[in-house]
Amino acid sequence: MKKFLVAAGSALALSACGGAGGAVDADADGDGEVTQEEAQAASEQLSDQVKPEPGQYRATMNFVSADFPGAPPEMVEMMNLASGQTNEFCMTQEMADAGYGEAMKENQDDSCTISRLKIDGGDMDMAMTCNPPQVGEVTISMTGTITPTRSEMNMISEGSFGPLGEGKMEMNIEQERIGDCSE
Repeated sequence: MKKFLVAAGSALALSACGGAGGAVDADADGDGEVTQEEAQAASEQLSDQVKPEPGQYRATMNFVSADFPGAPPEMVEMMNLASGQTNEFCMTQEMADAGYGEAMKENQDDSCTISRLKIDGGDMDMAMTCNPPQVGEVTISMTGTITPTRSEMNMISEGSFGPLGEGKMEMNIEQERIGDCSE
């Protein structure tokens, strides 16, 4: 399950470079699947248009809903308790200058297939299917808005979640630049 969350996080990081400029549809050949090469090409095209600003960022994840009929209620309650937790990270100038093509290339593997990745101005729409070992197949869709200093994404994951069983989970993820990095 961690791998597909990493892939989703990479997609979210990729989306942060969208902001302004022309529309980008990563599925260049229109076959309904975004290859690693197509994702990297889209990332490079977006990086040429707008780059994220370096600085200190705060990421907040909120669970909107979780429906796991076969899971013990205390497991779902633990997920709800994690809602609203924040994490801060520093995006260095070097990271901002590099863009996100390398992050997409490094974090996308054979366990996830991107079927849709479209960014138009400040709007992003993405879908992927992940099949990580010992978890099962999970379909993830992400939609939201992005700027060089802020992103807000709604993520819906549906499928097999290992020990939680079959289910559906919806989360809202926000990232916002809150100042300069403290060194």
